[in-house]
Amino acid sequence: MKKEAIVLAVIFVALLLYLVFHQSDNIHYQLPEISKIPQKTISKIEITKDADKIILTRKDDKWLIMPEQYPADSGTVNQIIDIVNNLSVTALVSESENYLRYELDEKNRIHVKAFAGDDVKREFYIGKTAPSFNHTFIRLEKDPRVYHARDNFRSKFDQTTDNLRDKTALSFNMNDIQEVIIEKEKRQMTFMKKQIPIELNANKSKKPDQKEISPEVKQIWQDVSGKNIEDMKINNFLSTLSTLRCKNYVANKTKDELKNLIFTAKLKGTNEYSISIFAIEKNKEEYPATSSQNDYPFTIDKTTADSILSALNEKEEKKS
Repeated sequence: MKKEAIVLAVIFVALLLYLVFHQSDNIHYQLPEISKIPQKTISKIEITKDADKIILTRKDDKWLIMPEQYPADSGTVNQIIDIVNNLSVTALVSESENYLRYELDEKNRIHVKAFAGDDVKREFYIGKTAPSFNHTFIRLEKDPRVYHARDNFRSKFDQTTDNLRDKTALSFNMNDIQEVIIEKEKRQMTFMKKQIPIELNANKSKKPDQKEISPEVKQIWQDVSGKNIEDMKINNFLSTLSTLRCKNYVANKTKDELKNLIFTAKLKGTNEYSISIFAIEKNKEEYPATSSQNDYPFTIDKTTADSILSALNEKEEKKS
């Protein structure tokens, strides 16, 4: 009995020691503290994957893709800047320097450098998304260890120059537009927004002591002959143009080099806007186009372009 008691006591002590040292072994490391960077401090971002490098530079509160100085998509760049500024790690994953399994090897990793002027304020490597899908494997510069970074953000940095370009073709408040001029197939159509008084109910007679008030008015669209245009038709047309984004950019061509113009729309209001669409090439699914709000020729997907081109076909048939 004494021997059994001694054996049990030894086992108990061994288990206790195991638990104590096992727990302490799990927390023996200290995570690096990564200070936040004020958002306006960053003036340049370098994103390198394998041999491809993208350089983003801030100029007059706008981000440009260098060296071409293409305007960058502000939404995507703001997401990148937010991740860089607020980078944090939540756990140590590996000290073995076996980077391939985390896609932190030289071929697969994404190298990010953030500058304030000429000074590097943040530098780190991005690997693949962690199995939790809420974390990303990263490595900090001059630190060989692999960490879990908070959030899933590799895709935000895994970009091409074309993907990062601002795809805005036209952007305006459609309620500001007062006149639309369309040129298509050597014909011109003009539509104007007019204000007309609303007819009051005849049974509603004015009281003797009631002051004279300005009649209520409503807005309608009319062509040059004074014929009313369906609100839904022209509003759908303006709605499509007011948030129009291009599909791609036309490579190695300027706006003046596009040929076979088939459609032009000029929109007048608080400001003036215009868009020109050119004939689609054989076996292509995108129309070349230009606009007053973009310095480069771009393409519009066929479905969107066809809806713009056919928006007033019914009106044309009635007038012909």
